[in-house]
Amino acid sequence: MQDVNKLAVIGSARSLGTSIIWPFIGFALLTVYHFSLEFVSLFYLLQGIVSVLAYIVSGFFTDFFGRVKTMIMFSVSASISMFLAFLFPNPLFVALGVLAQSFFNSGYYVANTSIVGDLKKNDISSLIRAFSRLRVGINLGWALGPTLGGYVFSILGFRPLLLLSSLVSIFPIFLLRSLPDVKTKIELSLHVSKEFLQFLLPTFFTFMLMGQLGFSYLTYYVSVVKFTTFQVGILFMINGLLIATLQEIVGRKIRPFDIVYGMLIYAISYFSISLVSNFVEASLDMVFITLAEMIVAPLSQALASSFSDDKSRGRTIGIYGMATSLGRVSGSSISALLMTSFLYRPIELWGAISTFGIISSIIYLLMFYHRKF
Repeated sequence: MQDVNKLAVIGSARSLGTSIIWPFIGFALLTVYHFSLEFVSLFYLLQGIVSVLAYIVSGFFTDFFGRVKTMIMFSVSASISMFLAFLFPNPLFVALGVLAQSFFNSGYYVANTSIVGDLKKNDISSLIRAFSRLRVGINLGWALGPTLGGYVFSILGFRPLLLLSSLVSIFPIFLLRSLPDVKTKIELSLHVSKEFLQFLLPTFFTFMLMGQLGFSYLTYYVSVVKFTTFQVGILFMINGLLIATLQEIVGRKIRPFDIVYGMLIYAISYFSISLVSNFVEASLDMVFITLAEMIVAPLSQALASSFSDDKSRGRTIGIYGMATSLGRVSGSSISALLMTSFLYRPIELWGAISTFGIISSIIYLLMFYHRKF
C-alpha cells in the first residue's frame, strides 16, 4: 500500500473518532451540561489558545523527533483524554477533556500534513492530488461519524460518545508505525517567506467560515429550523460522502487560483442557510458547502506546504495550523456571540458570518494579482 493511501486509511479512522463528538460538543455544553452561550463562546476561544500552543509544540516535535513518532504520541494522548472525560463526567472536566483532545489533535495535524509534504516535496500539482487523496479517507470517517454520533446522542446522550471517540481513535496506531519517518537537526530559529506570512491572512478568514460547520450550523438548525440532531448528522454524512466520492476528481481539475471561486461559493452557501425552511433545502445547500470545501481545503494545504522545506516543514506547517485553528475558533466564538442577539434573525446572522468568505476571496484575488503565489 502506498504511503499516501496509508495516511488516508489512518485519517479515516481518526476522523471517525473525532467527528463522533466534534459537531456536538458546543451544543452539548449548552443543552446537556447547561453552560451559557457566553461560556460556549469562551470555550471556543480557549480551544483556539490550546490549539495555538499545540501547533508550536508539535512543529518542533515534528522536526526534531520525527513525523511518525509525533503522530503516535499525540494520537495516543488524544484517546486517553477522551477516556478520562468519559470516566469523570463532571461538566467542567468534560470541557477540559475536550480541550486536551483539541491540543493533541492539533499536534497530530502538524505531523500528518508535514509527512505529506515529505512524500510529495514542493510540486504543487502532486501536493494538491495527495491532499485530495488524504481528504477522501478523512471524509469516509466524517461521513459516518456525525450520523453515528447524532444517533447515539439522541438515544443515549452525550457521554457514550466520549468512550466511542476514545476507542475508535486508538486503532490506527499500528498502521502509523509502518510509515517512513523524517526528522531534522535541532534548530530553534525559523525563517519563513514574506509571501507565506501574507498567505496566512486570507487563511485566517477562510477558516473562520469553514469552522461554522459545527456548533453554529447544528445549533441554528436544531433551535430555529427544528431539525433533530440525527437529521443534522445526516447532513454531515452528505458532506462526508460527497467528499469521499468526488474529492479526487475535483483535486485533478482545480488550480491554485480556484481558491478565489471556492471562497465565493462558501460565502453564498452559508448565507443561503438563512433561506432554508426544510430538510431538502438544507441538503441541497450542504451540496454547495461541500463543493466549496472540496475546492478550498486541498488548495489551502497544498499552498501552505509549497512554502516549506524539509528542514523546517513541521514548524512552517505549525504556523499555518495556528492560523487555521485561530480562524476556526474565532469564527465559532463570534457566531456564538452573534447568536445571543441574532439567533432568530437568520438574514442578519448568516449575512454577518458569510462576510468572512467574501473578505478571504478578495484578499486571495489581490495576492494572485500581485503574484504572491
